[in-house]
Amino acid sequence: MSVPKTGRGLSAHSAGALDARAADATAGGSPPGTSQPPTDQALGAADTFLDLLPIATAICDLDGRVVRFNRRAVEIWGRAPRPGETHDQFTARSKFYASDGRAMQRSLLSESLRTGVSVRDQEITVERPGGDRISVLVSIDPLFDSQGRRWGAIWCLQDVTERNRAIEALDRSRQDLRQQQERWNATYEHAAIGIVELDAEGRFMRVNEAICSIIGFTREELLGWRLFNATHPNDRDNDEEMYRKQVEGEIGDYSLEKRFIRKDGRVIWVAIRSSTVRDAAGRFLYAVRVVQDVTERREFEQRQKLLIDELNHRVKNTLATVQSLATQTARGTDTPEEFRSAFEGRLIALSQAHDQLTRRHWTSADLRDLVAASVLPHVTEAEGRIALEGCAVTVAPRIALTLALALHELTTNAAKYGALSNPAGRIAIRWRVRDGDLPTRRLWIEWSEQGGPEVSAPRHQGFGTRFIVGSVSAELQGTARLDFAAEGLRCTMEIPIAVGAAKSKDSA
Repeated sequence: MSVPKTGRGLSAHSAGALDARAADATAGGSPPGTSQPPTDQALGAADTFLDLLPIATAICDLDGRVVRFNRRAVEIWGRAPRPGETHDQFTARSKFYASDGRAMQRSLLSESLRTGVSVRDQEITVERPGGDRISVLVSIDPLFDSQGRRWGAIWCLQDVTERNRAIEALDRSRQDLRQQQERWNATYEHAAIGIVELDAEGRFMRVNEAICSIIGFTREELLGWRLFNATHPNDRDNDEEMYRKQVEGEIGDYSLEKRFIRKDGRVIWVAIRSSTVRDAAGRFLYAVRVVQDVTERREFEQRQKLLIDELNHRVKNTLATVQSLATQTARGTDTPEEFRSAFEGRLIALSQAHDQLTRRHWTSADLRDLVAASVLPHVTEAEGRIALEGCAVTVAPRIALTLALALHELTTNAAKYGALSNPAGRIAIRWRVRDGDLPTRRLWIEWSEQGGPEVSAPRHQGFGTRFIVGSVSAELQGTARLDFAAEGLRCTMEIPIAVGAAKSKDSA
């Protein structure tokens, strides 16, 4: 593209000089009352000034013909106007928008040529023929001859697109920073975990609401604190040493769990993650400690350990019980088949008691369920041959296990020799808790049979009799009495509830 000889723009002084040269060129040569543009000699003199200007500059006459421009103007326009082309023709395919985004009906130059009014640093957006948009800062001044007659205008353009983009980017960056700070503040204050910022001496610089709730102190109280004020004495040395290493740069981050003494005196467990913030030179600025109350988890772990210990204890007791049952059963049977049948029955009774205790997490067992599990496999209540009567009561695990085996022995004896050995037999099982203070309160249970074969006292005590009397006495510190009346066996047991519960608790 051929570009006419150009300068770089026009300042106030150069505009005045151009007016003076225009006056010299037209003096004496123009009729009074007419406005004549400067001669080519005068315009040529302006080229020197255009070359000196650092911004895009152009000159046009009153008809809007572009008579001079510099290369910077071509860079902004994207092309050079043709000789004799007016500004309106040159910009016919361009669109102009005001700073508020409204479309402009006329360009600023066209309006200034029409009115003769100057324009000072007015920013507009120009959409060029290619569709791209640039932001331009426009200044326009009218040009006059020596007679004061207006003959054209000079306008200066400055591309501020990149500047505006930089400003917008800076604004966005500031806005993003504000939003991030607001999000951080919201997260900091509303987080479910405690957050603390500490200086190198362990002084509290900033705390959130969650840490106040966890340890029971107000924000004002904590901001006057040092790090280890309420740490449990047994846990303080380790945390102090780790924090010293963190401040001195020996370690970056560390985690630990320690006990903390709340304002109300309650001791809680907290999990801590301590992170370091340093400057560009690696100097310690502050530490951020994230604190979580893990008391419930620690207590659960402690309960779990106790349960495991209790389970181990129960397994040992159960093995001992099974071993004893096997030994006693073997002594009371003559053939392997008799041993197998008797031993399996006793194991099943023990297993059923375990099932009931497991359903209640080995805290207790319902006495009615325990009794029913012993006798109902042989006969149901619906048949009218068994009667269960008693109040709602739960018994401790030790009582439940002993009673389950005792009731199994009574039921097995009834099925072989007593009331359940013929269709006419009946069994009534009754129980009640005798009133009194807890240390003296006793559980009374009666097993009575009728309608079965005539009963007589055995010559020798079998395993069942020995177990019932011996286990109730030795294991439960109670009493058991068997009365072999002719009309049917009657067994009465009394068990101190408090002793049974205490033993169960001790066994755990």
